Formats: sequence, structure tokens, C-alpha cells
Amino acid sequence: MKNKEYIFGLHACISALNNKNREIIHWECTQETYNKIKGKVNATNFQKNTIVERKKLDKKLKNKIHQGILVISNELQYEDFFSALNKYKSTVLILDSLKDSQNVGAIIRSAYLFGIYIIVYNDKNSFDINSTLIKSASGAYENVKLYKVVNINQTIKILKRKKYWIIGLDHKSNQNITDVQKNTKKAIVIGSESKGIRSLIKKNCDFLVKISMKNFNQNIDSLNVSNAASIIFYELNK
Repeated sequence: MKNKEYIFGLHACISALNNKNREIIHWECTQETYNKIKGKVNATNFQKNTIVERKKLDKKLKNKIHQGILVISNELQYEDFFSALNKYKSTVLILDSLKDSQNVGAIIRSAYLFGIYIIVYNDKNSFDINSTLIKSASGAYENVKLYKVVNINQTIKILKRKKYWIIGLDHKSNQNITDVQKNTKKAIVIGSESKGIRSLIKKNCDFLVKISMKNFNQNIDSLNVSNAASIIFYELNK
């Protein structure tokens, strides 16, 4: 039996409804949202709509940030990891033990905008793919491939055999992100919000790099992980 995904948020829902790889079951929206997105949605899926009162969506989703729309769909299915590597030939993003779905959604959004299509994350002690994540990705979730793996180190070995250089973000590194060669196949490893990359994964990275900052203050926490990710994507995309 296929798992269902409940998607809310205007951009996330429009992208889902226009994704030819999605099996849309049903979607609901307010009259105001219906008028706003009419003409922007695939004609076949547009017919699967019901107009509802906003209060009904508030109650069903237990929040008021849905922007007047809910899409119910079967879970996205992807091609296998190796096929994706051959198809997209993009930088690979590896997320090690990130737990905040909103941060991950923001990272997915930035990754896609900078041309990253393949994202790997670990099975245990990691985020869940949920409605908050998909909304935070603001439509980008439909355009990337997320692969859950049991062992990130095994994935790194596979990528190394395919001539990828593994670059880990570590604020203690002496090397700057700007020192990384641009014309190489790369996999970027980003660690958890609080602990960073786990030690064994760090050992398996070819390079550890940091983002140089002008000021350091022990009373100010480091960059938010999604902000740091955006800076890395930008620098490596130059």
C-alpha cells in the first residue's frame, strides 16, 4: 500500500499538482485560493478539487499557515540512485543527521535553485519528510530526489568510486570553501544543526572546509544550517 503525502502551502501545492510524476488523489482549497491559482494547474488534476471553507482546512491540518490549500497525493517514487547519478550529473548533497524539517525544506529549496538534484540523508536520527518540510521547500521538493540510506559512509564510498570529491562543512577547518576547485565532481556533506558531521563521516571526506566570517562572538551562535548551505551552494556554483 502506498503512503500518502499531505501537502499545504501555495507554491508547494501548485508544484505538486503540476508534477507529472505525482499521483494526485484529491485536493481542497478555499474559493479565494481557487481564483488565485486557476489557470496555473494541470487541467487533469484541476478537476479533482473541492471548494471548502478555510475553517475546515484549519481543523483538518491543525494549523493556520496552509494558505488555503491542501493536496493529498501518493508518495513520490524515484528512479534508483545510480540512474539518478547518471541522469542529472549534478553535485550531490549529503545531509548527516539533520532533524529540523523546516531547515531541511529551506536547504532543499536552495539546493534546487543552485542546480542540485540529488540529496542523500540517513535513515536513523534524521528528519522526516512531512508537510512542514514540503511547504518550506516552496515547490522545490517536486524537482529533487531524496534518497534515504542506512549508511552514509557506504554511499560516500560509492561516490568516490564514481570520481566524486567529498567536501564536508566543518567550522574548525583551516581550509575555506573558496579554495575548492570548481571543475570537479562534488558531493557536499552538511552535518546536524548542533553537532556537525559525525566523526567517521568526517574522516571519509576528501576536504573539510569552513565559511570565513569577519566576526566571531562566543555569545552568538553559528550560522543557521540552511543559511550556511546557501552560501556553500553559491560559492561552488561560481
